[in-house]
Amino acid sequence: MGRVWLILGLAVGVAMALGHFPYLAGAARALAGSALSLVSSGAHAIIGAASARGAPRRAVIGVAAVLAVLVPGITAWLCVLVARGALRLRWVVAVLLVVLGAASFAYRTGGVATGTLVLGLVVGAIAVALTGPLVAAPLAALAGLLAGAYLPAVVEHGRVGRPVVEALHQAIYDRPGDPLALHAALLVVAVAPFALMLRSAVRG
Repeated sequence: MGRVWLILGLAVGVAMALGHFPYLAGAARALAGSALSLVSSGAHAIIGAASARGAPRRAVIGVAAVLAVLVPGITAWLCVLVARGALRLRWVVAVLLVVLGAASFAYRTGGVATGTLVLGLVVGAIAVALTGPLVAAPLAALAGLLAGAYLPAVVEHGRVGRPVVEALHQAIYDRPGDPLALHAALLVVAVAPFALMLRSAVRG
């Protein structure tokens, strides 16, 4: 059932990116933008730390260029991984609640212990039932929104942004350049995290 929520969330996110559900698209894009900013900030912090420690300028430029291509896909993949983690954690929470309720028989009277056990069962069941639609599906929808907004533009043009390619070429060869082969390589790099995202969702 967890896999169903992940796939459903991805489908809804892609649909929002393609212009469906207009009343939800604005808020969803804002959330997706926040997720992108969070991951991007982490990437920039790593680059800044490397630069401050004396890393070569060309290496810093090259890493920054690759991360600029990777950030949307990595963000989407992380959303799906967190959603999967939530789906797995719900069973742990449910079992712990039931165990806690059962343990109450050791130090409570019969009626109170029974009530505690029933409460643990009810809350555990709610955690299991609602984690999918309220946690996993929205996270997967954010991932789908990122994929639906980013991938069509990249695939349609068959290349990533020229400034990114030029920056990476400068980092590798120490001279300006915009070769098609580097565009193709960065295109594969950009798409790869989305493929991993889809694989993670399908595997549940």
